Amino acid sequence: MKIRLFAAMILAVGLYMTQGLSSVFAADPPVSMLMQVNGTVEHSRDGTAWKPVTRNKYLFAGDMIRTGADGAGKLVDQSSNMAQTISANSQIEVAGATLKVVSGKLSAPEPAAGDLVAGLGNRFAEAQRYTTVRRGVQKEGAIKLRVVQQITLSAGYPELAWQSFGKSHSFTVTIDGAAHTVAGSESDLVRFKVPELSPGKHSFTVAVMDGSQKVAEADKEGSIIWLSAAEDKALGESIAKIRAISPKDDFSVANLLDEKGVTVAAMDLYRKYFDENKDDNEMRPLLIRAYNELKLVELKQKEALLYNDKLNTN
Repeated sequence: MKIRLFAAMILAVGLYMTQGLSSVFAADPPVSMLMQVNGTVEHSRDGTAWKPVTRNKYLFAGDMIRTGADGAGKLVDQSSNMAQTISANSQIEVAGATLKVVSGKLSAPEPAAGDLVAGLGNRFAEAQRYTTVRRGVQKEGAIKLRVVQQITLSAGYPELAWQSFGKSHSFTVTIDGAAHTVAGSESDLVRFKVPELSPGKHSFTVAVMDGSQKVAEADKEGSIIWLSAAEDKALGESIAKIRAISPKDDFSVANLLDEKGVTVAAMDLYRKYFDENKDDNEMRPLLIRAYNELKLVELKQKEALLYNDKLNTN
């Protein structure tokens, strides 16, 4: 009996060490999004310490929201896309996957305008897998390039992105056999604006160049899904609906682009959001996932370190 118990303990420790703290204690997806905040609105995790809310905020199980005499807001359920309005002088608790009225009033659910959900729950759950920090991913001086396996692009969102190896290394991007030269960059990533393609699927690969010599090539070929003009217009209209509800809601727009596979544009808006909202660590796995999709290993590692550091200090 003691031997079996000891073996079970060793196995549990081994799993813990392999998966990492953030994987073992992966967070559930957000339950609701607080938006259209007006007047005095506050948020708490323990019912004791309250902080003012002035922007859209995702809420998780256990979170609490209260409004003052001049306060109001709207809560959008992240699984049903149904919205409820919080009245003034109200307190709402996220009890599991439902909203509980502690005091005051919460309106009956009604469909939310705009696609504010857009597959967030599934991507958030998947993103938890990428928050574990792995050290020693790439040897010093080694050039190993990976590119996104599939990405959606359009005339409105034409950019590819991949890892940079310094300004001294340029690149050759080959799309359907046509080669394009791209200069190196001192930043963490390289961007390339793809010339307009015909609607549908196209293959591409990227080679790393040192002068005129090819020194590395992407380990796998990638594919581009190019949207038609009608599809690009429809995407723009969906984004406009979100902006009409909340003009500064970059995260919801990023979430929609992410759901549609427009990953570089989604990454850019996630980055902008977290630059402006550094305390919103709970949603950071979505940016980490975008880096993973784009095979930006170093940026993914840096963001995972930041995510875990903030988890440990909260």
